[in-house]
Amino acid sequence: MIDIHSHIIHGVDDGPANMAESLKMIREAERLGISMIVATPHYQEEVFGLERLEENYKELLYKAKDYEVAISLGYEVFADPDGSALFKNKRRLSLNKSGAILFEFPFNASPQKCIELVFKLRMQRITPIIAHIERNRPFINRFENFVELIKAGCYIQMDTASIVGVYGSGVKEFSRRLLKMKFVDMVASNAHCASDYIDWYREAFKNVSNWVGKEEAGILFHNSPKSLLDGGYSEELSNAKILKWEKLV
Repeated sequence: MIDIHSHIIHGVDDGPANMAESLKMIREAERLGISMIVATPHYQEEVFGLERLEENYKELLYKAKDYEVAISLGYEVFADPDGSALFKNKRRLSLNKSGAILFEFPFNASPQKCIELVFKLRMQRITPIIAHIERNRPFINRFENFVELIKAGCYIQMDTASIVGVYGSGVKEFSRRLLKMKFVDMVASNAHCASDYIDWYREAFKNVSNWVGKEEAGILFHNSPKSLLDGGYSEELSNAKILKWEKLV
């Protein structure tokens, strides 16, 4: 399995406070069968500069070299409606330099502003991946907002915690609905500590397997993330999802 959203770098955001905690997260990921983790610290330019984040990442790589888990770098970028800071750093901020950037929207964000930002990003040849949109109230309350977001040209990453009910039964049910309709492109841990892997990851894989089948679960937890990181993601998956939705309404 490949985890494209994990806060394993110590001392840079609300993830592990020290190296020992980072290594414990990697041990648990290895035990679960995760072969690769993309470290995605929160990125807001005014809080931490890229140099500080990348220095801690290099230290983690050195300390984790004996584990059977590859670690690459990306960022979880807080969505800025202007986006100008992203355009100048788009290669550096992307997941494993793939050209795809992981974004986090404010939980009560205006759907229209989110959609407009996705259009802007695509104009700059950035592939947006939207993290844990299943937890954003405006999209839960109005499904059409979610579909319009996908039509704008983004991919969807769902959190394991949402799938197991950590954020309540409403989020869990919305997550199940999105998965069954094949609107989700990949599932990731969004882990901030070792217990996030221990408590949620295996159960999430089991739930997804029960809802959509084990083969589809393998695509969401491994094949799609691998394709993304290999630079092979295309428009076809989003187009297929839109066509499926149009047949259902």
